[in-house]
Amino acid sequence: MSKFLLITDLDNTLVGDAPATERLNRSLMAQRQQFYLVYATGRSYLSARRLQQQAGLLEPDYWITSVGSEIYYRGEVDPQWAKHLSQDWNREAVVAIAQQLPFLLPQPESEQNPWKVSFWLEETADIKAIERLKREFQQARLNAQIIFSSGRDVDILPCRSNKGQAATYLREWLGIPPEKTLVCGDSGNDISLFQQPARGVIVRNAQSELLQWYYNGDRPWHYLAKSPCAGGILEALHHFNFIDFSKFPS
Repeated sequence: MSKFLLITDLDNTLVGDAPATERLNRSLMAQRQQFYLVYATGRSYLSARRLQQQAGLLEPDYWITSVGSEIYYRGEVDPQWAKHLSQDWNREAVVAIAQQLPFLLPQPESEQNPWKVSFWLEETADIKAIERLKREFQQARLNAQIIFSSGRDVDILPCRSNKGQAATYLREWLGIPPEKTLVCGDSGNDISLFQQPARGVIVRNAQSELLQWYYNGDRPWHYLAKSPCAGGILEALHHFNFIDFSKFPS
């Protein structure tokens, strides 16, 4: 049997319901040789590693971190992905424009990297502020995209970069067809995952920006779970027949 590919967000998707995460871990470990496991997160690599230890997560085959701006394999950044993102990316110009806007508050240095600039949206600002930032980048003809999630996180990346494009890069490199791929998420920075040709599960506790995107289209290859967090991933594995549930440990 050919392997399938499981790509999941961490916070409030894989992590958030500890008993469900443990059930999923046991079920996956029973058939660990049948799939590749990828964690796709907005966190930095070091932050994601800390969460892995705290939450008792399985060791993945690959990490997609910092909203898709970095891919890690065995602790090393994928050099080809880094080279791909560096084309036409002017980080200094992006920072110069963003810093002029008073409604953007810089996130800590630990959340910045050569291909990602991250801010928090000030509480008193509204979504129109994001549109203003987009216009500023367009007028400057910058190769930059804005990913807004969780009502406050503003990540600025090269147009070539997001979770979804990083996921497709890995999927194609591994030679896994779309119908053998399951992506899992809960927030706005996961939308790009669901825009790729793959099966997908949106967990019950998903944020409003992801649910609005889901309801605005006809998406039969996506599954809206009845359970939150890891319980929703288990539902989807059953729904799409990715693993043999007769082998699940009780």
